[in-house]
Amino acid sequence: MTLAQQIITIGLCVLGTMTTRFLPFLVFRENRETPKFIQYVGNFLPSAVFGMLVVYCLRNVNILQGTHGIPEFIFRVCETFSVK
Repeated sequence: MTLAQQIITIGLCVLGTMTTRFLPFLVFRENRETPKFIQYVGNFLPSAVFGMLVVYCLRNVNILQGTHGIPEFIFRVCETFSVK
């Protein structure tokens, strides 16, 4: 990449990051009530993302081969009981 392309790339990344950071504050003002759907998504999404990460982490684990599944299983059991 040339220097100009690097500067443009960095500028676009900064613009994209700033847009995603400031847009919610512009759309959802303090004096207006947050829509019910957004409140629902705000309550539901963290656990959904956590579940997706667990599935992603365990996607290549082969329980039937060697000891590869045993540590993951023990960790998931401990993790399950440590969460609320």
